[in-house]
Amino acid sequence: MAEAQEVGRADRRRARTRAALIGAAQRILAERGSTEAAVLDITDEADVGLGSFYNHFTTKAELFDEAVLDLLSDFGAALDEMCAGMDDPAEVVAVGIRSTCRLAGSRPEVARILALSGPRFLIADRGLAPQALRDIRRGAETGRFAVPNPRLALALLAGSVLAYLQMRLSGNQLTDDDADDLAATVLTTLGVPAQSAVDVAHRSLPVLAAHREPTNGGELP
Repeated sequence: MAEAQEVGRADRRRARTRAALIGAAQRILAERGSTEAAVLDITDEADVGLGSFYNHFTTKAELFDEAVLDLLSDFGAALDEMCAGMDDPAEVVAVGIRSTCRLAGSRPEVARILALSGPRFLIADRGLAPQALRDIRRGAETGRFAVPNPRLALALLAGSVLAYLQMRLSGNQLTDDDADDLAATVLTTLGVPAQSAVDVAHRSLPVLAAHREPTNGGELP
């Protein structure tokens, strides 16, 4: 029993250290806008020993990839909670677009991570890309969308959202209303009739709730 308890404590310590490193990487990405940081900088930010880094990650690139995927997966889970019970695939896609775009105003530090790293994760098997692809395919299967190639539709959707984030973060005078208009434009491109797209993209937006405790134990990131 004592041995099992000790193993449990060790596993919890290991999990806390890994979470601290991921949280530190997220903060560095948000604050610096790049992955240019020494391993020592990361471990200092995480408040863990230098040797602990290599117990969890082989390279900085591996850590930063995990940090972004962790953030995207968490945000995606929150979006799924927002859309629970929605039957219209167009509304689900619109909620994703509108909520993600709004991060530029409400959570610019998170939006910067998405804008910086998002394009590299369009082919990842975790995060927002597979989730958006799932929703696009659902819309195509039900006849709500007219998209012969869902992956091209994903490229259009993701490119539009990432461009919006870049523009708004760069000081372009874009607003949440513009995010709604963007969602309507994307829906129209996916084959939704124009007036229906406008109506769907301007419905009351569900509240985006935190899915779980942030990786770093505080505000994300």
